[in-house]
Amino acid sequence: MKKTALLLALLLALSGCQPAAPVEAQNGGSASSAAEESAPASGPADEDSRENPAPQADASYVDAPEPDEPPQTTVGAIELPAEPASSDAGYSVDLLTPAQYDLYYPLNRGGYRQFQTADFFPLGQGGKYAVANRNGRLLTNVEYELGIEGWNSIDGMVPLKKDGKAGAIDAADGSVLVPFEYDDVWCASGSDGSGLYRVQKGDAVEMIDRTGVTRFSMERGDDFTALKKRFVLYKDGMLRFYNQQYSPIANFACDGMEVVSSPRTNEGGRDLIAFDYEGAWGLADSDGKFLTDPVYDEIGYFTGSYAVVTQNGKRGIINDRGKVVVKPEWDDITLYKSSASVCKDNRWGVITDIDSGEPAVKPSYDYIMGFGDYGYACFERNGKFGIMDKEGNEIVPARYDGTLSTSRSLDKGYYILESGDGPFNSGIVDGRGRVIIPTDHYVQPGADGEKLNLVLTPSGKWGFANDRGQFVIDAQFENASPFISGKNVAFVQKDGKICLVNRKGELVLKTVFSDLIGYNPDTMVCAMEYTAADGTVKGCLVKVNLPA
Repeated sequence: MKKTALLLALLLALSGCQPAAPVEAQNGGSASSAAEESAPASGPADEDSRENPAPQADASYVDAPEPDEPPQTTVGAIELPAEPASSDAGYSVDLLTPAQYDLYYPLNRGGYRQFQTADFFPLGQGGKYAVANRNGRLLTNVEYELGIEGWNSIDGMVPLKKDGKAGAIDAADGSVLVPFEYDDVWCASGSDGSGLYRVQKGDAVEMIDRTGVTRFSMERGDDFTALKKRFVLYKDGMLRFYNQQYSPIANFACDGMEVVSSPRTNEGGRDLIAFDYEGAWGLADSDGKFLTDPVYDEIGYFTGSYAVVTQNGKRGIINDRGKVVVKPEWDDITLYKSSASVCKDNRWGVITDIDSGEPAVKPSYDYIMGFGDYGYACFERNGKFGIMDKEGNEIVPARYDGTLSTSRSLDKGYYILESGDGPFNSGIVDGRGRVIIPTDHYVQPGADGEKLNLVLTPSGKWGFANDRGQFVIDAQFENASPFISGKNVAFVQKDGKICLVNRKGELVLKTVFSDLIGYNPDTMVCAMEYTAADGTVKGCLVKVNLPA
């Protein structure tokens, strides 16, 4: 079984973005009930309002205390203009705090910063931070160190440090979820929000519930994962399964385990565990039931309902019930969402109906990628790339030097062309070979059916192109983010100031602020920066009001 970065990423997501420490069940009653966690924010982009109704914001997500009044002005605050924003279209802003905070940028892992979304706001002064909720209400004093890189909570909790001790608060109301008495704190709840917290003091590591009761204690060498409705512990050569009341429900001996599927990391998937027994791997569900005996050299991570397995050096595919759907007879397999590319003798074909186990296209290509929107896939022949359908018909001949991909944000017959590595490597072409946007641009396709695509030009300006690659909002912005779901406006930066633009390209709100560090797309509370005449930069919270 591969012990790679992919495994780490899976375990990070399952255990709350940090590898879960090993644990052992403790005696005691079940956890007391707690308020449900806030639902995640809606996506950053919406459907074209002319074709599809705009989705509504999740009301539960914005259910958090609102500000009573702005906090007092402190030393170092800078004065804002009397009119911080202007609009001829009914938009306005409310100042929720003075401009007196230092706003930090979370660690940049690559790509363009744009304007990040947030479900809480860290406000810094003198190296310490206060936390405000998604409605802009200050939840704490300025006395904490941050225990999280981004501005989005983990299952509704925000890990912090105070006087060198770690704890955690609720991102909505600031209530203390974990007291500030530990060396380290992290969230390890299942995707249903059941709520367990990993806490560490010295070498002692425990899982506690929201009442502070220890549910599992940990020793070096153990392994623990919180699944959707189960807790799984590997300890003393045994894999143990517990229900949400922390009662054991199953166990069996093995030499190791890996979570190979979880609803958190595998869309449409279910919790599945691969286990190692004397060097061979089998599959079990979250109740500890064997789905396969340990007969495989390797079990890969599930994509939807399927995973690649290796047996006697050959690769096949099993489904999430443990049934073999593609016999282990291939030299290599790449599994995609709705297809599987299969290799024999260095030639690639594709299985488009995975349950059938039979290739729709025999191995004859350099490579075939996954089938995406409109049922097309990119193929490679002799170093050139084209597009085929699921019957193997070549819709676009192999004539491009870069890979092609389809997207719901593009009309049928239009493709994103990736020309290589580097910041400017993508464009848009059509199936007749016409270049609509050259490949010295950067194209960010609209998400969730959004028909306006962000495009960054070689001159460093952002604009918006429609589903045929035509610029409908000219590339004129220093920074931009996608249109906000349900609101049909997008944040942009023009002439050094933060603005809102509508789908016609009109600036419907102009502000005096020089940067937007983070915003909540449901509440429209924003962490803005203002640059004074002397160059001093300070941040504040601002609420953007949309016309009724």
